[in-house]
Amino acid sequence: MDGVVLMGTINFDLYPEIRDAGSLSSAMAEAADKAGLDLPGVRSQSEVGPGVISTAQVDSSRGKVLVWLDESTRTFFVGIQEGRFVWAEGATDDLAALVAASVAWRDGMFVGEFANNFPFMTLTRLAKAREMGDPVPAQWDWLLNSETFEEERPLVEAACTEYRLRQLFPNLSHGTLRLSTNLGVQGSREIHIKPMDGGRYRVEDTSVSGSPYDTGSLMEAVVTAAGFLDRCPDSE
Repeated sequence: MDGVVLMGTINFDLYPEIRDAGSLSSAMAEAADKAGLDLPGVRSQSEVGPGVISTAQVDSSRGKVLVWLDESTRTFFVGIQEGRFVWAEGATDDLAALVAASVAWRDGMFVGEFANNFPFMTLTRLAKAREMGDPVPAQWDWLLNSETFEEERPLVEAACTEYRLRQLFPNLSHGTLRLSTNLGVQGSREIHIKPMDGGRYRVEDTSVSGSPYDTGSLMEAVVTAAGFLDRCPDSE
């Protein structure tokens, strides 16, 4: 089709800089150089397939700036993620602004200043608390008070009564309470409490082989979960 370059379902006529540079990561590097910014190491999120052309990532001490393209409009989608924790999300049609934001985040700009300087980026609920060093209380407060988790409230309230569990970073996923020793960063040790049929609960330590243990009540599950913290994980 003359005048229209497609890679997968993306119309690269919407992204002439990328078409000319050969990939999103190359276009970002060129835009950074043009603006007098330093952006070494920007690369694709993929090693094969359309993502080699249409995605990019920039590594930082606070996770990765991940970029991908919309298929039918000129839109650069951006997510800043550290393991499972998302710092900020946004979208822009301005490649230069995207590059400037990527450099600012990589260089450690404070999250409040980052949001003010790049209004197309929206901080997530816990970004400021995490920057201050302890998002754990804010996360517990959210799970305990948000209407979103009303059904799981008894599970969260019971776990929160145990001091050792309250020091862990909590998340709810498909009804399972996941308690992370490292703020939910991918690969961190987690204690899971999962409701089962008949009022039973399954408790598991992801770092210990053969740890799943079925309990007959919620409070027994909480005691078992806290007890797992006294055990050494397999990796230690």
